[in-house]
Amino acid sequence: MKQFFLAILFSLLYIAYSGDTVRPGLEKIEQSMPDEEELAFLEAFKQPFFDGKDVSEALQCWFDGRLLSQQRLNRQAKVKWMEAKHKLKELNPLPKTEWSPWPDATFTTVKPLELPSHPTVNIDLVEWKVDNLKEYGVVLSPKNPLKDAQYPLILYCHGAAFGLPGDFLNFLAELVELGYVVIGPSMRGESVFQFPFTINGKELKCEGEIENLDGEVNDCLSMLSAAWKLPYVRPDEFAMLGHSFGAGVGLLAAARGGKKAKAVISYDAWLVNPQRYYWDRMRRAPRNWDSWEDYCNQPALPQLIGLVKRSIIHNAEMIQCPLLLFIGGAYQGSVFHQSHDDLILVLEKLHKEYKYETIPQGGHNFVLYRESLPAKLAWKSQMAFLNTHYPPLKSEK
Repeated sequence: MKQFFLAILFSLLYIAYSGDTVRPGLEKIEQSMPDEEELAFLEAFKQPFFDGKDVSEALQCWFDGRLLSQQRLNRQAKVKWMEAKHKLKELNPLPKTEWSPWPDATFTTVKPLELPSHPTVNIDLVEWKVDNLKEYGVVLSPKNPLKDAQYPLILYCHGAAFGLPGDFLNFLAELVELGYVVIGPSMRGESVFQFPFTINGKELKCEGEIENLDGEVNDCLSMLSAAWKLPYVRPDEFAMLGHSFGAGVGLLAAARGGKKAKAVISYDAWLVNPQRYYWDRMRRAPRNWDSWEDYCNQPALPQLIGLVKRSIIHNAEMIQCPLLLFIGGAYQGSVFHQSHDDLILVLEKLHKEYKYETIPQGGHNFVLYRESLPAKLAWKSQMAFLNTHYPPLKSEK
């Protein structure tokens, strides 16, 4: 039970946001309960919304009803919710997602870092530009690389939205010692590390705002572009290793990567099915998207298009590599589990290669506690998966 509450706590902390606005009518929505008319609409709305239909007119009516309800105009609100349900007939699919070109970038080294526990591993703090923003991240590589060797590349996408977790660098260094190069973006709007880190008395922070949309995916794609220019990295291929917020981003980066992505390892990915998280907030279920009111503060149709673009479920056909999906078993029944179940159904339908493992007693953040039994079990499975689908470069003996 303790792990369950910790999982919920961390999922709340991990929710990134792009601002602090609230759409009028959604203020303190959790303090109310849906009445009969609103509940009837929400139940009718669920499936076409999940299926990627254009439910924008119905959604706008629901917003109008919420505003009327906040103004204590309850009778008018009920009329709006009945109108919203009526607008769920003869729906068309949302427009097909349009992707921007893969962003190009080049690294500039900001500062070499030391990791005393792994003296054979280089860590470079780097910067690059994407979408006219200066972003930061780390490159971990062998201190004495094999002559003329090009190492397989792992993109690490961190959890939370507070920068790279410093302690986890030790575990990434283990991958380098095995024969990989690892890159990790801090991602836009975030501090470089989760711990205070300053250069010349100034704390470094990535430019831009936390988006949970195209932005973080572009951070990953641009960092890959820059890494492929390094002489000791194999160009045009990578594996993705991610957790929570980062795993959700990394899954989309792998989908965008197509044949360039060779393997994906995802730990307790967040926002796998953003429609489900969104609908949970509409119906006053557990709060697992804190910035939802802010996201809603744009026209209804762009919201829906953005949700489909952000959804790995709606873009799963783009995945061309094997997937290893982990989830902690200590918080069964959460939206994390439900959205992973949604993803598995789609992967099965598309005949994608995947493995889905529920880790007994694992909380949402079990992977971060490397000495715990859940983390050790998953790490063993992870390494077997990598050795099969994206093996390291073996050292010369």
